[in-house]
Amino acid sequence: MTQYKIISTPDSLNGALETWFISNVLFSGEPFSLGFHSENLDATHLVYLELVEMNIDLIQYVKSLGKKVALYHMGDERADKNISAYAECDLVIRNYYFSSIINSNYLAGKVMWAPNGFRTGVGPRATGDLKKAHYRQSLASFLGWINNPDSFNNERASFVDPAKGCGENLYVLPSNGFAGGYNVGLYSAIMEDSIFAPCPAGNSPETIRLYDALELGCIPISLSHEFLLSKDALALIGPVPFPMLNSWAELPEFLGRAKSDALSNPDAILELQKKCIYWWESYKLAIQKKIYDRIQAI
Repeated sequence: MTQYKIISTPDSLNGALETWFISNVLFSGEPFSLGFHSENLDATHLVYLELVEMNIDLIQYVKSLGKKVALYHMGDERADKNISAYAECDLVIRNYYFSSIINSNYLAGKVMWAPNGFRTGVGPRATGDLKKAHYRQSLASFLGWINNPDSFNNERASFVDPAKGCGENLYVLPSNGFAGGYNVGLYSAIMEDSIFAPCPAGNSPETIRLYDALELGCIPISLSHEFLLSKDALALIGPVPFPMLNSWAELPEFLGRAKSDALSNPDAILELQKKCIYWWESYKLAIQKKIYDRIQAI
């Protein structure tokens, strides 16, 4: 009997940018099934992925058949969605870390966090094929919606002036709106030719850019956020290896020092890049195992 199957809807899969990561990294290559069908009945556990509106009737029906249901919930980046369906499930896996949800007494420890992951088309990348730091032409780059007016703690606005102050040390290519303006080929090509990738928060502290950067062999730069520090999130296997600033105002000086270090001690930058690459590889295996173990335990 199959251990578990992933069911979803066309709307959810169309809206999700990270479907390859979910299917092949988090769930070890398990394919998606569009809707619940009779062939799903040979699985002991059903993973129901939802981005739009959770179908409580479906969850209750599957449970009435004696199946265990793990809800994979995406898209709740502001923690403002109706999560009443969580109580109907045996396990909830969600993107976007909020300790109040993960540690909720009401949900009795049934919620765990998983990373958004890189967008489909950016990866997967073989670690041995990633361009080494000293062969990359740009010290740092940022491609994206730099003027997002609704970013978490107004981070994008606080990033604008420091980004300008970085001069030639930071290549900036702004886009119009979320995921708009540039295809994944251009985005990937510039990112994988950059040593550093600043990752200011989007609507949530968690931004897909962080995972894109890690998969492409960049060294992310971030401000400190709870999901980066929690053992329930990205600190699962230990502290994250990439730099965290106190504010984006520190970015020009940080990149200035990094440029000097790259010239005087290129091995140090290369070692930091390697550390980030292999930490990310280890993390992907660890979160895959954690999800598998949690599903088997329900």
